Amino acid sequence: MQLREALLAPPVAFERTRLDRETILGGALLIIIGCLTFAPVVYVLVSSFDVSGLSESYRFGLEGWQDAFSNPKTLSSIGYSFLLSIRIPIAIAAAFPIAWLLVRVQIPGRHFIERSLWFGFFLPTIPLTMGWILLLDRHYGLLNEAAKTLPFISGPIFSIYSVPGIIWVHLSATTIPVMVILLSPALRQLDSAYEEAAETSGAGLLTTLRTITIPLVAPAIFTAFIAGLIRSLEVFEIEQLLGTPANIFVYATRIYDLINWQPPLYPQAMALSSLFLGILVVVALIYQRYMMRIGNRATLSGKGVRLQPKVRPWWAYAASGVLIFYVCVSIFLPLFILILGSFTELFGFFTSGWTLEHWREVLTDRTFVNATVNSIALGLLVGGIGIFLYALIAWVLVRTRIPGRATISLLVWLPWAIPGLVLGVTLLTLMLNVPLINAFYGTLVPLVIAMIIKDMPIGVQMLRTSLHQVSPELEEAAVVAGSGFLTTFFRITLPLLMPMLVSVFLLVFMATLRDISTIVLLASAGTRTLSLLMFEYATAGRFESAAVIGVLIALISLLFTSIAFRIGGKLGIES
Repeated sequence: MQLREALLAPPVAFERTRLDRETILGGALLIIIGCLTFAPVVYVLVSSFDVSGLSESYRFGLEGWQDAFSNPKTLSSIGYSFLLSIRIPIAIAAAFPIAWLLVRVQIPGRHFIERSLWFGFFLPTIPLTMGWILLLDRHYGLLNEAAKTLPFISGPIFSIYSVPGIIWVHLSATTIPVMVILLSPALRQLDSAYEEAAETSGAGLLTTLRTITIPLVAPAIFTAFIAGLIRSLEVFEIEQLLGTPANIFVYATRIYDLINWQPPLYPQAMALSSLFLGILVVVALIYQRYMMRIGNRATLSGKGVRLQPKVRPWWAYAASGVLIFYVCVSIFLPLFILILGSFTELFGFFTSGWTLEHWREVLTDRTFVNATVNSIALGLLVGGIGIFLYALIAWVLVRTRIPGRATISLLVWLPWAIPGLVLGVTLLTLMLNVPLINAFYGTLVPLVIAMIIKDMPIGVQMLRTSLHQVSPELEEAAVVAGSGFLTTFFRITLPLLMPMLVSVFLLVFMATLRDISTIVLLASAGTRTLSLLMFEYATAGRFESAAVIGVLIALISLLFTSIAFRIGGKLGIES
């Protein structure tokens, strides 16, 4: 009996020690994540009532709200924001058939189409926007100029500086590619036996899609809708380039203008940010409630799973031709025109002559060199720190049962409801107002913090999913052998997650390279990235230099797309 008690004592003591350490770790993470995610939300709300601006003496009132919403430009920007969001249901209606054709039918050329859509996802929006300006500008757009040669057409047939033009650029450049990427994994994990059973019962293709396929992937469709809606309310670079000439402003561009006003109108900017932050938080809560209500709608069972694609129908080649034409027109055509535009003496006028002068000016400019160094340094810092933090959070959520775990999970998803520009405004005011913290303004620190917060939901979720696939026995064996937590985490857990860690690093690195809205207000003259430099050149009318940087970023995006597919399809983009 004494021997048995002696044998049982160490594990009990070990479990107690482990629980104590997990509690401490969980409490520390709860504080850190709360400061990173919840504190900015509270600061936005409080600052919207602080009418003292940047002065040290706080004075609260409703003047900021009154001034913001009594201005016709603010009301107009809110209306345009929701009007332009109509592209989300349009994108889903287009993306679902594309994803279904790529995954379930596996049409010819699907690898080229998938890689092209991922290339569009990695690519910043400004290069494609500038390409469409070259094609559809009212005065010098190539398509409009070509249309004038046709009978009965004397003027431009379409202006890119319009609501339809902005919607088209969003759909072709970002929204449809992102929707396809979000919907493809759900269709890829759908047991084909469900569809085969419906077809055996006499259901046609459309009936099977309407009654079987779409209901089963409805959670993924709803997730894509919510993610697209949030994204549509936070982007502003396309609206800034295409909307400003036509006096089309959305709430994000309105906030940008208020911050850049002299002096900055922070109370009004925070009031407008608070309104949309509240809307997006409500949207996120509705999404969570919906997902909890539908529960675990499994589309893969433990037996008899069939993941075979459908028998390729006769019309698959026609569908393939349509999609190849679509990606060539929507992605590669404007990019090709942009490459040509970077060699013209005057942007938009292809008859003005050809030159390498713009490339020479950009490549030898010290500002470009600094922006390149900043982009690489920021990507490495955010990617390196991010994957470690995301992996630690994922481990706590998966491997422990500490108190507050549900709260940590909720806080991790909170940045999903914070538009990038709002997050940038929050961190900017913190950097300017809070003692000690303001010493970091003008460095890469605020940019690193902003991007780590912004990419937290996707990074933690991807690593959380991967960690579920790793048996805890491997870590427990290391602990029994005498390894501590840090040794086990770095020598067992992280190596087992290495493929997904590489995938997350690539996504975070490219997100940092392409992001504008999150860091545009935080970056100083010495911490600009390539995307910010390109945006500044474009908004200042230096389209030739912006075109050169856009081409270079496109080449980097193409490289990262190739790398992402070479690491074994860990991003879920290959079957």
